[in-house]
Formats: sequence, structure tokens, C-alpha cells
Amino acid sequence: MPNVSRGFGGPTESLIGYAQAAHTQGIDVHVAAPAVSRDDERWLRDQLPDTRIHFFGSVGRHAWVVAPGLWVWLWRHGPRFDVVHVHGLFNPVSSLSAHISQARGVPTVMRPFGTLSRYTFSRRSALKRLYFALLDRPALRRAAAVHFTTEAEREEADRLSLDLTDRSAVVPPPWRGETIEPDLSGKADRPTALYMSRLHPKKNVTGLLEAWAQVVEAQTDAQLWVAGDGDDDYVRQLHDTVRRHDLEKSVSFLGFVRGEEKQRVLREAWVFALPSHQENFGVAVLEAVAAGLPVVISGEVQLRTFVEEHVLGVVVDRTDPSSIAEELQDLLTDDTARTRIAEEGPIAVRETFSVQQVGAQLGTLYDNLASPAGA
Repeated sequence: MPNVSRGFGGPTESLIGYAQAAHTQGIDVHVAAPAVSRDDERWLRDQLPDTRIHFFGSVGRHAWVVAPGLWVWLWRHGPRFDVVHVHGLFNPVSSLSAHISQARGVPTVMRPFGTLSRYTFSRRSALKRLYFALLDRPALRRAAAVHFTTEAEREEADRLSLDLTDRSAVVPPPWRGETIEPDLSGKADRPTALYMSRLHPKKNVTGLLEAWAQVVEAQTDAQLWVAGDGDDDYVRQLHDTVRRHDLEKSVSFLGFVRGEEKQRVLREAWVFALPSHQENFGVAVLEAVAAGLPVVISGEVQLRTFVEEHVLGVVVDRTDPSSIAEELQDLLTDDTARTRIAEEGPIAVRETFSVQQVGAQLGTLYDNLASPAGA
């Protein structure tokens, strides 16, 4: 895993879920990753007390982190394992780990993190395209399996001619939290929308703020909570957008929320919004639905099929602030829809994404690869 810090958000949460799901099948799990802060290390070990976690020193920032000690450890110890599951592409930790495990003859599963999408390649520089051609494409072609979290993610990857038909598997991250009984009496005393995710341009927070300017024109008492953190420059840009649209009284930046504060905002919010340009799954969306919140998401959130099948919100055009604003306003004023989703959302999450169900899917994937026929 290229990053297991809490700040890495959904990928770290899903890794924890996959490890816990694997344990339900009696699978012995080891996690190898670059070192994190002491607080984050303590937190991760608390989350995964039955998992062996190996941390290694690293150099670099963001996606361009190198961890030579991890690669040496994997070369030496990789053959001890039945399967190596590599999370992520377009970063040296993941890319070189895949090549090393393949060179050592270990069945290797690769999880692309949604990076095989049209949006990803539309924004890649020539250097990153060359990186993919030289490192990630060959590793994907030699992978024993490629792990997608949704069918939509797999369909997007098909256009890259990687010949994944017989080597792909769809295994969603499990839901590890508590689903709650509906209690609309605990809601905020004014119409409240919640954004809760990393503050990053691909999340289209700017588009959400522009849409919110239209919402408050029609619903002057509405408020938007923006929960999450990100690069300082981008956060400043978001604050500038709020000031430019005169939204200081209706938009609150909560920072990164966790624990009781996170549960509070999920409990008190009326609707949840994530109009991302690209989202390889949407863990935050799953959290919101499990808390009984109707969601307003873009079609690029890969969890959209689940939302649409269970009618748990609406899918909007991420490029049209008016569309986002209209759907937010409709849900903020539709008591019947919010009551229904508060009742049905947690049930749908529990029935579709339980740790036991995902564990069984992982167990089948690993057993097929580790057996003589799959190796």
C-alpha cells in the first residue's frame, strides 16, 4: 500500500476493511507500507490488531514516494506468501512492488484505485503516460488478477486493451461501521448539506460551492458543512470561492472530522453531496447512506449503481452547478424522501457490503490464485 495514513482517506479505510474481511475467512494478513506518524501508526494497529504491519522508511512526497526497504523486504520474503495484493498505480511503491512480486513468482493481485478511468488519463502528463507504459501496463498484463471495486470501474478499464476478461474480479470494500436506526429528531435545526471527503480538485468542491450559491438564493436558511482537509493552496482557493459568492454565513469548513464529531455531522446533516470528477468507489458515500442520508453524487462516483438501484439519492451532471443545486434543494425540502432513505439506506448497506460477504469474495479470489490451477 503506498500510504496508510488516516489523511489518505478512503483507500486506507478500505484497506482496513479488506484486512478485516480476510480475517473472517481465516486468512493471515500482512500489510507493508511506508512509515506514517506515530499517531497514525498507533491508530492503524488498533484497527488491525490481528494483522502484521510492516513499516519502512521512505523519501519523497505525494505519489512520488520511494521505499527501498519495502522492496528489499518483499524480494526476500515475498515467496513466503500465497498472494501479494498491490494497492494503487502511478506510484513507485505500488508499481515496483508489483514487478518484484511477479519476478519472485508470487501470484499478484493489482487494485488500480480507479486510475484506469477516462478522467485519470485526460489529466495525465506525457511523463505519467510514459510511466504507465513502462511500469504499470506491463505489470497489469502479468498480474494474476486485477481487483476492481465496482463493475463500472472494470468497464472503464476495458478500453485500455489490457486483456483483463479472465483476470478481473469485482470485490467492493466492506462496510465496517454501525448502521443506525432512523431518527430524524436529531437533525440540525436548519436545512443542512454535508460534504465529507478529502479537499482535492478532483472532488469538485468548487462546483459544489458554486451550486450552493444558487441553493441559498432560494433557501436562505440552508447551510453547508465542508468536512475534510487538503493542500493549503487549494483550501485557500475554496475559501476565496466562498467569499466571492458571499457564502460566509452559510458555509462552514469543519476540517478533518473523526470519532464522535464525525458521527455527529452524519447524524445531524439532512443530505450528503459529492459531485466528484472521478471517484473509484465512494467510501464517504457509503458512510452517508449507512447513516440514513440521501446523497447527491455525480455519475463519476462509481458507487452510483448501488445508489440508483436502491433509489438512495440522485446522480447529477458534475459540470452543471444548476443541476447540483436543483437536486440538493429538492432533497432538502422533501421530507418524505429523506424519511424513506433514512429507513432503507442502512438496510441496503448492511445487506450488500457486510464484512462477512466481502470476506467470502476475497477468500474465493485468493483461493483460486493460490491453488496449483490458479498459480
